[in-house]
Amino acid sequence: MISSTRTLPDGYIQTHEINLAKTKGLAVLLNIAGLFIFFFSFWLLGSFANWVRPGLVSSTLAFQVNLSTIGQLLGLLALVVLILVAHELFHGFFFWVFTRSKPVYALHLTYAYAAAPDWFIPFRQYWIIGLAPLVIMDAIGLLLIWLAPTGWILPVMLLVALNTGGAVGDILSIARLFRSSPACLVKDRGDGVCFFEPGGSDVAFN
Repeated sequence: MISSTRTLPDGYIQTHEINLAKTKGLAVLLNIAGLFIFFFSFWLLGSFANWVRPGLVSSTLAFQVNLSTIGQLLGLLALVVLILVAHELFHGFFFWVFTRSKPVYALHLTYAYAAAPDWFIPFRQYWIIGLAPLVIMDAIGLLLIWLAPTGWILPVMLLVALNTGGAVGDILSIARLFRSSPACLVKDRGDGVCFFEPGGSDVAFN
């Protein structure tokens, strides 16, 4: 299997790019899509919670949704920041696993990212990097909904839904990756993801 490399192999050409910095409105559209995914995920999580813990969800929601104090609101905001940081740290960890190089982190008004801008990362490694935060964090969240104390159910549901909605950019990149050749190499700059394939590919770069 090809390893991550700092040098683009001979015969590779750029076939596609997802660029949040150059494509006006893409980040906004992704945030709108992420909002829909958040609400849909929250609804699914409610159904899951009702399945694994019958009778607890309605009473938990009735008690917890009334966030009446500043302390509770600040606590919820802190949890949102925590889930954002944890999501990017998972990306960063797997970037490091495959490149043994320190990842780059950044926070913008409409998105945050971890990146490895100097590396060309092969297909099989990049889909792990891209999906790791979504899969691992959501799996932990589902386990907590099943096993955690009743008072934790709503906060965990919110955090899992936020993590899922926040992964919309990752989902876009991975969807593009799976339309590419298995020989594809990916260069992730954070605000832009470039896809490179052997020159004989029939995918044209715009």
